[in-house]
Amino acid sequence: MNHFSMTIKHWMLLCSSLFLVALMGCRTTGSSSTTTVKDSHKGEQEFQAYLDRKRNGFVGKKAPSMALTTLDGKAVNPADLKGKIVLLNFWFAACKPCITEIPSLSELQKNYGDKNFMVVSISTDRRTVAEAVVQKYQMTYQIVADGKAFAERLKVVTFPTSFLIDQKGVIQEVFIGASADDATYTYSEVKPHLEALLP
Repeated sequence: MNHFSMTIKHWMLLCSSLFLVALMGCRTTGSSSTTTVKDSHKGEQEFQAYLDRKRNGFVGKKAPSMALTTLDGKAVNPADLKGKIVLLNFWFAACKPCITEIPSLSELQKNYGDKNFMVVSISTDRRTVAEAVVQKYQMTYQIVADGKAFAERLKVVTFPTSFLIDQKGVIQEVFIGASADDATYTYSEVKPHLEALLP
């Protein structure tokens, strides 16, 4: 393995956190045998530190204010939903983990919707693309299309990313990434944090 190949491999490890690949099911698996366990561990540590910085930048802060309109024409503003627990979810159609977690989001809405919980899911896709996904996967929660500007405002660069907002409009947790294969992963991750906010 030449030096150039090693440089590319290390670059991929260090930059993976800055793109759309995150957490389980999205890691690049190369055939190189020269990347050591130490190198991989260092990459994972740096990625985890990146995730922690992202979370810490939002946890404890007020939910952002932005006037949004759902696909069914309802006006919604995350900052004006006090009294409700909100999972503000960002996704796009070509993101496999985003699609894989749809059943988890539907189950969360189904199981906790009567406890003042709601999922507000922001697609960065144009309306027609988002509508096709909603129809295909029977999404049962509030969907907003054309949300790229909102995602950029919240510095969302890894998809999916979800912000759990409490009844006072304060961000309590940020979930960055999801599984590309396990449809129950997001449910398991969000559930304990959600239940901790219930009266």
